[in-house]
Formats: sequence, C-alpha cells, structure tokens
Amino acid sequence: MHLSKLPLEILDSILSEIDDHDDLIALALASKDLHRIVIPRHSEYRVLRIRHRFPALWAHLALRADLSRNLREIHITQRDNQALVERYPTTPVSSYQANGIGNTDSMMVDSPDPHQEERERVRNLLVVMEHTQRLKAFHWDFRHSIGTLFPEQELQLLASLSRISELRTLVLAGELRCVPLAQFQMAWNMPHLQDLTLMGNVWTSLATARSLKHVLKQCTQLRRLQIPMDAIGLGDLIIPTLRDLSLFLQSGTTSAQIKQWNVFLENHPLLEDLWCNPSSTLVLPRNGLRKLKRLSVETKFLDSFEGAEFVPEELECLQCENFRFLDFDGGGATGCYGLGKLKKLYLLSVASEDELQMIAASCPALTWLHINGSATFDLNVWLTFFSSLPHLQVFRGPALWRSVQDDFQRMHAAIAALVQRCPELRELDHQSKHDKRGKKHKIVIVKEEAEDGSMHVRYEVERVYKRESIYLMDYAFA
Repeated sequence: MHLSKLPLEILDSILSEIDDHDDLIALALASKDLHRIVIPRHSEYRVLRIRHRFPALWAHLALRADLSRNLREIHITQRDNQALVERYPTTPVSSYQANGIGNTDSMMVDSPDPHQEERERVRNLLVVMEHTQRLKAFHWDFRHSIGTLFPEQELQLLASLSRISELRTLVLAGELRCVPLAQFQMAWNMPHLQDLTLMGNVWTSLATARSLKHVLKQCTQLRRLQIPMDAIGLGDLIIPTLRDLSLFLQSGTTSAQIKQWNVFLENHPLLEDLWCNPSSTLVLPRNGLRKLKRLSVETKFLDSFEGAEFVPEELECLQCENFRFLDFDGGGATGCYGLGKLKKLYLLSVASEDELQMIAASCPALTWLHINGSATFDLNVWLTFFSSLPHLQVFRGPALWRSVQDDFQRMHAAIAALVQRCPELRELDHQSKHDKRGKKHKIVIVKEEAEDGSMHVRYEVERVYKRESIYLMDYAFA
C-alpha cells in the first residue's frame, strides 16, 4: 500500500516521528498527496526560532495542540539580536490566517492594551509548553531585558519542561526568580539533559547555591555545561559524562571560587572541550586533561603545561589570544604544548616574521587560522608563510588586506598567488561587512574542472549566514 493511502490519523502519526526538515521535504516531493499533508502541517512546525514577541503566533499554537506538539526546538531570544535568522510558520493551516498570523506584519501589530496582550501571550506560551511532547531543545534568552514571567509562571515553565522526556538541550539565560528553594527543586526534574547552559546572576547567588547543585547532581547524562565561573559550591561535584565545559565571569570571583574549578578540572579528566575566560589562575590538573580536543584559555593556563607530567595529546583547536610562539624554543610548541596535531588556531596578533615561521614549524597540520591583528607585513611574507601550510583551508583576519593597503585590484592578484601557494585554500575574510549583523563577508574560492581536464579557479564574495549561537566555543572557531 502506498504511504499516502493510509488513514490520515495513522499517516499523521508516522510523519510526527520525523524530526529532520530535509527528510520531510523529500517525502513531500514524493507525491502530491504527501505534499498536501506534509506542507505546512509538518514542515513548518518543527523549529521555532524568534526574536519578536508574536502574540498571535503563540495564540495560534496554544489553540492547535495537534501542531505545537510536534515542535522539536524552541529558541526565544532578544529582539535586537540581528544575528538570529528567525524561523516560524508562515503558511496558513486551517484557521491560521483567521487568527491574524498569515504574515509577519500581522504578527507584530501593536495591541490597544500592550500589557493585556503580553499577559495573554505569556499564558499562551505556557499552554504551548504543555502541548510539546517531542521537544528536544529549549532556548530562552532574556539577559538584556526584564523577564515577563512571574516567579510562579517560571516554576510552571520548568515543570512543563520536566515532563518532556525527550528534552536534551536547555538554555536559560537571564534572571530567573523562581524561588524559594523547595519549590524550585520540586519543579526541576530533567535527568535526561545532555546540554545545559545557565547564564544570569541568579546562579552566582549564595541563596541559590543549593538549587544549582541540585540541578547539576540530577543531570546524570550531561555532556556539555556552560556556567558562570562565579557560581558557588561546585568544587566537589562530579559529572562522569561531562565532556564540554565553558566557564565565564559574570561579576567577580574570589580565590576560593577559582580553587573550586581547579578541583573540578581534576575530577573531570575526560573533558574534550574547555573554554574559560578569565583563566589566569587556573592550572592544568595533574591528569593533564589528555583527552582535550578544543581549548580556549589565557596564556597563563598554557604556562602550566611546562614541566607537567601529562599534557593534552589530541589537541586540535586552540584559542589563546596573547600566546607568543617566540616564548619557547623550536621544539617547545609540539612538545611541551602538544600543538603538533593542531588543526585550528586563533591568535590575537603576530608580532614578527620570525613568529610566523615558528607557527608554521610548530603547527604543520593547520587547516584553519585566525589572526585577529598583526604587524603589517609585505604580501610576499604572507605568501611564503602560506606555502608552509599545505593543508590550510580557511584564513580569517585583516592581515592580507593590510598587506595590499586595502586595494581591491592588488587583493585580486594576491588571491591568484595564494591559490598557487596554498592549494587547499577555500575561504578568506572580505573587507566589507553585513550592515545589520556586522559580520564580515567572506571570499569563497571555487575550483571547477573543465571538459578538457584543466582546472579553472574563481572566487565569489558571499554573506556569512552563521546561525546565532549561545555556545562560547562555537564563537571561538567560527
């Protein structure tokens, strides 16, 4: 029997099990009957990514439990976050347009009573969260504005999230007020979380220290954690499954708080990602964190590698803004610092031609390099440097543009020379930026084989369509 011949209820249930948007579209293209069922009922109701309030959208989703129950991801962020590419249903489903959300403009029409509208929007949001049965990721970012939920509504939201057994990723960025402690601990029950981000001063308060520890102890499957460095009382906590850790400073810290993170690192020898800023008083633990693959720290943390019995053996990505390759002898980078297998490197600056040579000698396997600033070197210096990095695919930073005095014609010639010296090169930063998002355009090098077997090389200038990410390590190597 053809899939489209099944009863609608059974077919709808089958389609509800499909997570990926591309898979849904592929299925919709198989026949007209499937197209009518999949689009938009399923194709537009998997991921919700918004920075506007959209009260009519939440009203629609609250009324249509059959649609909102299939949401897999909900991302709510700040309106001024221009880097976010919004994604929400745009095609009518049944009474969709009648509810006033057939287009973007109608979603953002101001209500005569904005306070009443906001109260209704919040109620509808909480109703939608009751409907979501297959939600895998929830991202709520209100760091730069006052949250619109009352404390009891925050507890209701956490309780709704706790009932979703498939939830794996949770981001709470802002000032939660859901205290007292007993109510918070009763509401939070998410043992299946694998990815947790907590941002906001509430997590660094002594009054919520026990709540935070309760949350983390409960996350027995956690693999990634982003948390303020100034959080309290976590030194003795052990999360056996933890692989990615990001620590960031929100207000201030003490020597005792720093010491707890040194103990924490000692207790988690299997970490693969470590992002920590500031990290000047952290040290490499005795176990050497030998499984580390990505590391973003300050130079003083790397200084603790010297004389260490063990160091990371598989380090692939390093961001250390003030690291100086000239501070060690020739074999030091590949030996003491374990950079011989490094594939991605981010540096704040390079001071001399000798340092460029040291980078090439110490990191021969580099495929991605970002030098945020440097002394102005002649183009030939850069060409010689790139010739020493045969595997390099991406180079970020303004160095090349400076070497040609921001001249477009000279840059055109420089790209032609670079392709010959660095055959794997495929991407460079462009000089211009996207007006709204403030991100630089990129130069994409395209190689095409002609019919006669010869290779033609050209390049295009493209916008950078990077999805806004809350993950600090993703920013380091974007």
